[in-house]
Amino acid sequence: MTIDPVLVVDDNPDTRDAITRLLHIRGYPVVTAKDGVEALEYLFAGGRAALIILDLHMPRLNGQLFRAAQLRDEALARIPVIVFTVAVGETLPDISGLVRKNNPGALLGQVERALGGPG
Repeated sequence: MTIDPVLVVDDNPDTRDAITRLLHIRGYPVVTAKDGVEALEYLFAGGRAALIILDLHMPRLNGQLFRAAQLRDEALARIPVIVFTVAVGETLPDISGLVRKNNPGALLGQVERALGGPG
């Protein structure tokens, strides 16, 4: 059974690559976006995502504004979001989890809980 990919939204290419490698090792398909604009373009063009891993601080469209746009669209609002950030004390409404960037192991645990294990 094929699952929809995990959409990784982060402006740092090293972070995107590291998360992608980590998720691929666990058997998850991944697509990436460098900011909220690129992520929304992907989703509004019909791109699918089982889960979104979202950075908060990005140029053009940050995590807060992306999440607000996501929640305004009924279909997109159903996609769970895990915030993956260096920011302390910041969060977003109705997310599945929040993980600090210095704890990638915790990120995998959150992904597995959100998706029910690797595809």
